[in-house]
Amino acid sequence: MANSFYLKVISANRIFFSGKCESVVVPEFDGEKEILAHHENMVIAINRGDMRFKPEGESEWQEAVVGMGLVEIMNNRVTLLVETAEHPEEIDMARAKEAKERAEEQMRQKQSIREYYHSRASLARAMARIKAASAKK
Repeated sequence: MANSFYLKVISANRIFFSGKCESVVVPEFDGEKEILAHHENMVIAINRGDMRFKPEGESEWQEAVVGMGLVEIMNNRVTLLVETAEHPEEIDMARAKEAKERAEEQMRQKQSIREYYHSRASLARAMARIKAASAKK
């Protein structure tokens, strides 16, 4: 029995990764979940944050920053559907800091509930991107 599974990470604008993996760790709303070969079939909501995966035959983990989405585990195939997926080295730190400042300013303004949640989501995404890009330096 092989100790790998097929992983496909799809973001809104590209297929981020497609291939065999030994493990993937995704951010959940209450922590993280590691998925290994022959995991039970399920669908999980994932939060924005850091994701890591270990491609088959490689010793190094690959890291990514992902937006909110879903992961479907079905018949030893894992499909991750997310708003965004980026390698930490792809993140423009200046743009991420500008987005953080913009979101913080919006949070200080009087807003509707909808605008507040949108600003909060923008702030969380910017913070996750800054954290990931800073860790790679």
